[in-house]
Amino acid sequence: MSSSTLPLPVRFALPDEAWTPVDPESLGVRNAAFLALRGGAAGEYHPTITVSGGWRGDAASLEQIADESVEKLRAEGAEEVELLQRRSLGTEHAPALTQAVGAVATVEGRRQDLRQAQVVQGLVDVEDPARRVVMIYTLTCTFAQWEQMVPEFQTFMATVEVVPQQPGSQAEPQPK
Repeated sequence: MSSSTLPLPVRFALPDEAWTPVDPESLGVRNAAFLALRGGAAGEYHPTITVSGGWRGDAASLEQIADESVEKLRAEGAEEVELLQRRSLGTEHAPALTQAVGAVATVEGRRQDLRQAQVVQGLVDVEDPARRVVMIYTLTCTFAQWEQMVPEFQTFMATVEVVPQQPGSQAEPQPK
């Protein structure tokens, strides 16, 4: 899939056959372990779902980590970046938050009014509670595609599960 790997094995299913896995690096995406493109969507922009994650040993809250994601958009050249909505959910050992972000970005020479739906999930290491894995699941689409793509992203998120890791195995995303 990619040279990036996830710290925990994750299994999921894409919403339908319109979504195709693509090597993230082939599209210049270096911080994702998994990327899928949505074909057949209205407009010229192809929506994406990305999965990324890593160990965090710092004390940053999920809100601060989510803020980092918003700031990253600005650093990558997006304009008019705005946090539209944020909501906390999850449990003590698996806290999560969802957020919607709006931005204007130039993609392949065209200005696009983009939206991102993100789920930021923390998974606490039961053996060392000071350590945790933070997973970020992101849908990126245009404003015009938003109403159609959000239910598909929700369908995707409903299938996400961390799977037990076998001793000595390398963690990789596991499409269902």
